[in-house]
Amino acid sequence: MSGGEGCSDGKQCVLLGLMNVDPLPIAPGAEDFRALARSSPWRFTTLHFTHRRQRVGGSAPDGKPVEAWLDRSVGRVSVRTSRGLEVNDGVPYSTSSVLMGESGTAPPYTPEPPAELVLRPDGLVARRPEGWHVEHGDPMWQDYLWTAMLDPLELSYGVEIDDVEATTVRGRPTWAATCRPLTGKGEEWEGGYNPRCSCCPLLDSAVSRFVEYGPEDPTLSDRELPTTYRVHLDVPTGIVVDITPLDGSGGTSLTNEIHAVDKRLEVGP
Repeated sequence: MSGGEGCSDGKQCVLLGLMNVDPLPIAPGAEDFRALARSSPWRFTTLHFTHRRQRVGGSAPDGKPVEAWLDRSVGRVSVRTSRGLEVNDGVPYSTSSVLMGESGTAPPYTPEPPAELVLRPDGLVARRPEGWHVEHGDPMWQDYLWTAMLDPLELSYGVEIDDVEATTVRGRPTWAATCRPLTGKGEEWEGGYNPRCSCCPLLDSAVSRFVEYGPEDPTLSDRELPTTYRVHLDVPTGIVVDITPLDGSGGTSLTNEIHAVDKRLEVGP
């Protein structure tokens, strides 16, 4: 591994005992893309970025970009919006929110070492602890799409992945892939796309809406819903930095511009 590509600046490699790992593939395939999608929680600690979103049924406030600072060491995300600086604490299923200037005390954050984490020789995650994302995860802002883009585990199963390539987005190395959510089989939805929250998935489609609303959902007959997306994952961090529908209309379209990784956070006013 060179250039910190395996674990951003090497900090997470030290924590996981991965100072000597194989280099990441130069020409990644579908399984490599899935492994990167599983790996974000163990690839960085702090992140400063700008988020832009266009999505049917929701958007960034006033349709404008928002600037954000994520600190996983304390379980906190700070987002600067038109309302001011919003601070959210805690795992996504128990997040508390405080608008700076109001009184409030965030619950303490207690990091736990990953149990039953299986890594590949190159340091990417081969298998995550079962149910880990339910009890852990980054604080949510606005909806679960926020949490999913920072930890895109849902892209690692129930998704057909093609045309994987190593590329660059806004000066950073990424792995890009064409992603098509798959319809599950039977009552257990076997082999199907199963997003963190099916009302705000990374891959908004007839498949994801069926999971959320069932066969009676009138939008399932809408032929304009996207069926396929182009997704870019940032290699050093594993987060989603670009999602673009390749067909239909509506759906999810977002970008994340990364400014700094594992640097001392100086949250703006």
